[in-house]
Amino acid sequence: MMKFPQKVKGAIFDVDDTMLDNQAGAKIGTIHEVSRLKAIHEVAKKYNLPTLAAVTEEENAVAFRNALTHSVDGAVWETLYVSRLVDTRELDPNHELLREIVVLKNELHIDTLRTLGQEVSNASMFVGSLAAIFDIEDKMAIASSAIRRDINIFLDELTELRAYFPDERVISLEDIPHNFGKPHPEPFNRAYATLGLPDSDRASVVAFEDDPRGVISAKKAGLFVCAITTRFKRDDEQLLAAQPDLIIDSYQEALELLK
Repeated sequence: MMKFPQKVKGAIFDVDDTMLDNQAGAKIGTIHEVSRLKAIHEVAKKYNLPTLAAVTEEENAVAFRNALTHSVDGAVWETLYVSRLVDTRELDPNHELLREIVVLKNELHIDTLRTLGQEVSNASMFVGSLAAIFDIEDKMAIASSAIRRDINIFLDELTELRAYFPDERVISLEDIPHNFGKPHPEPFNRAYATLGLPDSDRASVVAFEDDPRGVISAKKAGLFVCAITTRFKRDDEQLLAAQPDLIIDSYQEALELLK
């Protein structure tokens, strides 16, 4: 049975579906899909784009899973590509239609997040326990593909988590250059840099992720990676191909492993 490192010197958490439960309020996919599909349909109506107007909930969710980049830009671009509104899967971050949908999605998501978002079961309890067991209260960071505003909304709702993740140790979408999002290691490399640890300690820092692209990102950064099965099952081919060091079904299970 796989275990955590004997001495954990730090921890880096993804947010969406790792600490923030995005799925409870969504019929298909996550609450990001709810906001994104609303934006897609509003823009489709505005410009009379029938292929975009016809995008279903399932197609919208699949677009995120298939996107080359783990981000809202990547998901929207994949939708535009499948809808034949762009002719390449290589994302153009300055494309006008892409930018309009993304901006609208982010505006709509404020209410969606506050209404439907909730904590992954026992996430805050586990973060606090992990920090106390290994005395790493000041060695915890976030590496997320979410925009900083959404991360702040979540952390402000759960004040017990905010103490472990001050602004200077939160890496969000805005901090990552174009084409350097997950599965590129840059998000976790930047989060690791906020911990003040030497490179030799990377294998003793645990990254918590739910998405195979995030697992790959953290593995490339040289971290010990724990995948939680909030979105991908233990036997999912994509998750197994990403080769996490440990797979857990819940934070309660993780806490038992630590004990």
